[in-house]
Amino acid sequence: MTTPAIPDNSIGLALGSGAARGLVHIGVLKTLEAEGIPIGCIAGTSIGALIGALYAAGVPPTQMEEVARNVDWQQLAGLIDPIIPTSGLIDGKKVARFIAELLPVETFEELRIPLAVLATDVETGELLVIRRGLLREALRAAISFPGIFTPVYFAGRFLVDGGLCNPVPVDVARDLGARRVLGVCAIPEVEKRPQEAFLPNPKREEPRKNLLFDFFDSTMVERLLRELWPPGSKDNPAVEKERKPPGLLRIFAQCIAIMENEINSLRLARDGADVLLRPDLNGVTLLEFHKAREIIRAGEEGAHAGIAAIRALLDH
Repeated sequence: MTTPAIPDNSIGLALGSGAARGLVHIGVLKTLEAEGIPIGCIAGTSIGALIGALYAAGVPPTQMEEVARNVDWQQLAGLIDPIIPTSGLIDGKKVARFIAELLPVETFEELRIPLAVLATDVETGELLVIRRGLLREALRAAISFPGIFTPVYFAGRFLVDGGLCNPVPVDVARDLGARRVLGVCAIPEVEKRPQEAFLPNPKREEPRKNLLFDFFDSTMVERLLRELWPPGSKDNPAVEKERKPPGLLRIFAQCIAIMENEINSLRLARDGADVLLRPDLNGVTLLEFHKAREIIRAGEEGAHAGIAAIRALLDH
């Protein structure tokens, strides 16, 4: 496949993973459009792939923001299609239909801006860069959070979220032909220091829990919504006085986030975006989609803060 020429007076975008935090990409795109920064190509991972695809298809960032801010909890519950757990908790077909309603095109070839989306072969660990064919299926694979969504069978492989291998695909944007790359990272930079710990010797044994009963003690949709609801919210009826271990979905999400943070640090050190935006997300967690307004605003502010450096890219 011949790579289309990327205009010299444009930049390539590398939009990263981050679940709810990834809504920050909408704010960045709003600012880039308002400042007249031309985008020559987009490489996206996970939610960055979805937002990048919408933009490459001609969907305005303002329209994306309206959708993100107006999806309420009832609508969110309607996108959940739980299954008996085999390779994931959620089938994802309803999410795929939701994406199809947002996307005005069906294939990569119809996009107005060259796009690459990333996915991971869950059996081999290989990173796949998808640039042609059916866009909606590629996106469904790219956002299939492992353990939550079932893997997507695509091109003879079972695919999950590309963030497992490449959270901010700067190198892929360069492979598309971009000479200058703006990376947008929604993964907070965390300084982790080794800490000494010990396990106390309890005087009495804790009663053993029936794990099977605990897992199925409520409907899957109720459990999913409880995980998505921000802990400590005064409106959350599930708030309890005693601090308890994180729920199943939060553990899945946080484990992936911890691994992605390490991979991301190594990747960015090696691939190095010409400009890297890392908006301040003020402790927003992976599942707090209800904070769309706040997250998108953080993207706008982060892009405004870096606009001088971004403009300088166009002068080189």
